[in-house]
Amino acid sequence: MHRFRRRFSASTVYLIYSGASALFFALIVTVNLVYQVEIAKLTPLQLVLVGTGLETVCFICQIPTGVLADVYSRRLAVIIGTFIIGTGFVIEGSFPHFATIVLAQGLFGVGATLTDGAEQAWIAGEVGEERVGSIFLRSSQIGLLGGLVGAAFSVGLASIRLNIPIVIGGAATIGLGVFLIFFMPENGFQPASKEE
Repeated sequence: MHRFRRRFSASTVYLIYSGASALFFALIVTVNLVYQVEIAKLTPLQLVLVGTGLETVCFICQIPTGVLADVYSRRLAVIIGTFIIGTGFVIEGSFPHFATIVLAQGLFGVGATLTDGAEQAWIAGEVGEERVGSIFLRSSQIGLLGGLVGAAFSVGLASIRLNIPIVIGGAATIGLGVFLIFFMPENGFQPASKEE
């Protein structure tokens, strides 16, 4: 497993992650609300409840997921979060019902809090503070490009069927998690003490 992680530098893995996750997320969210209204037939109240549930999950999970990233492994937090996000969107796109969409958005909230901040802290630990600024700038550029490409693909795929971009985006996000397992190094991580 370690021999795979030497094939790409940490900065290359971070740029791939940034571009791919932006592309897959745009693929999903470009049509997600339309899917919830047109295919799942959610009412305005149900849409509000889905959004409220997502925000509640994010609020509740922020501290425990941050502890996981700071005490155990930022790499692990990013990988688990990526898998959870992908799984949530595959479920949402496959089962157009209110209950499964609430579940899927809850999974997205857990995954998002796992990755939020962990990926930036991971790359800062791997390359150092003097190099991380230029990498953040480059990843923003790649992420914007990925988002534009993802939105364009989403519109094309949605013209076939509205759930296709969501399922494909979720499955591709799971594939990104597999890529991270094999290629994401973690050499600069200094765990915080459990007392902290």
